[in-house]
Amino acid sequence: AVALIESVPPGGRVVLTGVGKSGHVARKVAASMSSTGTSAFFVHATEALHGDLGSIRAGDVCIAISYSGETQETLAAMRGFQKLSGGCIAITSNLRSSLGRECDVCLELGSITELDHNRLAPTASTAAAMALGDALTVVISKRRRFTRGDFDLFHPGGQLGLQNKMALAAEELEEQLLVKGELMAEEKH
Repeated sequence: AVALIESVPPGGRVVLTGVGKSGHVARKVAASMSSTGTSAFFVHATEALHGDLGSIRAGDVCIAISYSGETQETLAAMRGFQKLSGGCIAITSNLRSSLGRECDVCLELGSITELDHNRLAPTASTAAAMALGDALTVVISKRRRFTRGDFDLFHPGGQLGLQNKMALAAEELEEQLLVKGELMAEEKH
């Protein structure tokens, strides 16, 4: 999955899709990728089938999220993405699901028991999908050597932006003090 995302050419993007709770996870992962240097956006699978496939470019990579791997809208959207893009990655519970089999790469979550009393509401499965998406985001960011300075460009606002600016200022001050200390040491010799 990392290699496929790293193969996105300049100007290409990572397009995340899904419906229901998986769609919410996909939207969040797209936002995290964008703020850490990977150009990404979310397209709702149903909207993709009603014209939003037009936003896909050759070279884009799709990440389709569906716990069952059998969600009809997600499967149909992914098939459209495959015709237009540079590849598709599935995040699903079952490697042998339709989504798992039809995508170029499948990241399998495995069987997960939901946390509600009926064992139906997407809870543990959405947390697992989000954790996997976040892990993918962090690995790609690290491999691209995404820095605090880069983060400042993409996420200057809010408490995170403020914390990052303070850390950048502290790093700059530390560097200035080190240089000044080295110069003083040289003057003594």
